[in-house]
Amino acid sequence: MVESLEFDTDPVIQTVWVTEAKRRRDEVRNGSVQPISGEDALAQVRRLIEP
Repeated sequence: MVESLEFDTDPVIQTVWVTEAKRRRDEVRNGSVQPISGEDALAQVRRLIEP
């Protein structure tokens, strides 16, 4: 899907992001991190930034 977007991306930056995405995927797969829903993530952020 991302590749379908038409914009110029520095190949080095693209490689770094692909590596990071794979690292995060592997962490979820091996259980070293626990994913949370987008809804829960936004709720946590809102609690942190609310006055």
